[in-house]
Amino acid sequence: MQWTAIQRNWPAFTEALMQRFPETEENDLLDLEGDRAALVRYVGERQDLSAAEAERQVKEWEQGAVPADVAMDDTRDGENIQAAAAHIGVGEDVYADDRNFGDDDKVDRPIGRDTST
Repeated sequence: MQWTAIQRNWPAFTEALMQRFPETEENDLLDLEGDRAALVRYVGERQDLSAAEAERQVKEWEQGAVPADVAMDDTRDGENIQAAAAHIGVGEDVYADDRNFGDDDKVDRPIGRDTST
């Protein structure tokens, strides 16, 4: 994920940061307000790491999963729809074919009637 997106949604990432770097404190992270250089310094201090190692670990964390409240944010709907489109084959109509669900050979039961007898 790009750092600008992390910075824009900074409060949503604090829990993931605290899980990855257990010595960090939520209020301290919130005070950083998404400043990446300050995060690297803070992680280095709290974890007793060299600057290079703190940078490496923050970069590794940055490549991880996006918190659900960020991924499912209404403002990202268009982006999520476009990403989902990558999994639809060329010429495939996602609404026309449900063979993958395995129930095409079964007759729908009339509502309110038991057809097992």
